[in-house]
Amino acid sequence: MKNFVAFDIETTGISPMDSRITEIGAVKIVDGNVVDEFNQLINPEISIPDNIVSLTGITDELVKDKPTINFVLPDFIDFCKGFDILGHNIKFDFSFIKTYALKLNMNFEKNALDTLAISRMVLKDLPSRRLGCLCDYYRIDYLNGHRAFNDAYATYQLYNQLKADFYEENKELFIPKPILWKPKKTSAITYKQKAYLAALIRKHNVVLDKQIDELSKSEASRAIDNIINTYGRAK
Repeated sequence: MKNFVAFDIETTGISPMDSRITEIGAVKIVDGNVVDEFNQLINPEISIPDNIVSLTGITDELVKDKPTINFVLPDFIDFCKGFDILGHNIKFDFSFIKTYALKLNMNFEKNALDTLAISRMVLKDLPSRRLGCLCDYYRIDYLNGHRAFNDAYATYQLYNQLKADFYEENKELFIPKPILWKPKKTSAITYKQKAYLAALIRKHNVVLDKQIDELSKSEASRAIDNIINTYGRAK
């Protein structure tokens, strides 16, 4: 694989159905050389949790004037057009991009390689195959880890090291394959949930990240539980 896009994203959480993308970073490789870059912060339109801020350094202030995913994603999909993709735990990053691509009626079907999967097969004796640990092992610069572009570039460098060390004896591991991932089916919020959630919001003066009608059944259930646990029930 000489022509590909290595990419990484930062998000507000781990679920592509409930969380938002805050950053996309990527490098485009042609004939083994970097020929283009993509690096964009994204306004998730919700407050970024404190634990995510601590991990990434991406704050609400940093993204408040940035474009939303609806504007960024078409440019990123165009950036990847005609190229296979590479990532570390690529299924996670792909699931977010795919979820939002479906919402915008855009196509994002890709063959991919995963440096995490390769590392698990050929570096079994290492205590961890997290990207930071693998960068330490190969002495790859990882000073700005957990920022999308830096992680994407580090993944590209890691791929080069893995290929140099293990390709000849493990060629099948370096063949890009289709990512088989589909979003979980979601049910719409029920009438009873709408009524009770509206009552909770009125009673406790709570502001949700989404409009009630936009919530799925599971999202509504979590919102109700969170409000009751924090403020109490509505009569």
